[in-house]
Amino acid sequence: MATMTRRPAEWTDTAPIKAQAQRAIPATPQEIWDVLCDHAGWTEWFPRLQGARPTGGDGLGSTRTVRVANADIHEEFIVWDEPTSWGFTVVEAGGPLGRVASSLNERVDIVDLGDGRASVTYVMAFEPRAWSGPIVKAATRGLGKNLERALAGLEQTIASRR
Repeated sequence: MATMTRRPAEWTDTAPIKAQAQRAIPATPQEIWDVLCDHAGWTEWFPRLQGARPTGGDGLGSTRTVRVANADIHEEFIVWDEPTSWGFTVVEAGGPLGRVASSLNERVDIVDLGDGRASVTYVMAFEPRAWSGPIVKAATRGLGKNLERALAGLEQTIASRR
């Protein structure tokens, strides 16, 4: 398990490497928020995620552990503005992520479009370890596609819960 550098919320916008996806979803910001906060439910809509569980508290400063590629990732929430913005910084990571990144933040921004629709933007921001910059940059395109699939899955999950 590698210790990661905790980053503040604003670092997400200035990180050296970012992957991003955006989608208009036929749902209210609160419906989207409720699915985001259902940690165990992430496996329904986020590709390659094997599990997610809260490990401490609820809201800003709370923590959770997710499992990806048979490795645990420990996260701390640094953004919690219900129902418009939600984000975390990774504090420890096993597996491939822990080997190639020294920092990782993720943020989801939700904008009400009216008429029961909302725009959802998902951003993953990275600081690669010194030797892994080219690997992380090459993987960014695939990560963007994965985020697009995640947002499509989020839309399907919301529709199925109605």
